[in-house]
Amino acid sequence: MLHSMLLSGTRRSAAALAVALAALAACGDGAGPGETTALSLKLTDAPGDIQHAFVTITEINLMGSDGKVVLRDTPFTADLLTLAGTTADLVTDADVPSGTYTGLRFVISGACLAVENESGGSDIYTTAGYDSEPCGGAATGVLQAPSFAQSGLKVTLDANALVILGPKKILLVDFDVQQSFGRVAGQSGRWVMHPVVTGGEIEPDPGVDATP
Repeated sequence: MLHSMLLSGTRRSAAALAVALAALAACGDGAGPGETTALSLKLTDAPGDIQHAFVTITEINLMGSDGKVVLRDTPFTADLLTLAGTTADLVTDADVPSGTYTGLRFVISGACLAVENESGGSDIYTTAGYDSEPCGGAATGVLQAPSFAQSGLKVTLDANALVILGPKKILLVDFDVQQSFGRVAGQSGRWVMHPVVTGGEIEPDPGVDATP
């Protein structure tokens, strides 16, 4: 049984967001055809140089050859820079069929960014129609996020496939906040969000237990 999917922070010079996928067998050494996996997702992050980076995720999908499994379809908003040392539940016990999957896709409906300016105040950049108040006030510029609200952000795994089967599996996906947001050259009032995301398996967390 796939018990939980965890989003956890990694410590490095750039702020990072991470996802961990923990797949646990319900009992025995594996799962048979037609069985499902209970999926949970938690969110955390490490701090970076940006003051605030609010992102709203409206849908999370696990992609497979037979289509997608919707893990979440209600909005979730978080400041990626406030999640260091803690987690927020993103998905809890979603039923996922055992099988082979090719990756994750996050539908991001909007974001706002607060960046310290030369005078010590904050410049605030938002995507179209996004509330800037969580970032500290009225927007002073534009944050571009190409097509993420329509096609979603594809999270590509190190391996070509993720097999959800067996006693336990954890997938770690790093969302590098520092590299994912940048100023548009020659346009002081415009930033762009091009998420830098990498993924790969890690050793299981001994604190996550399978239930026979």
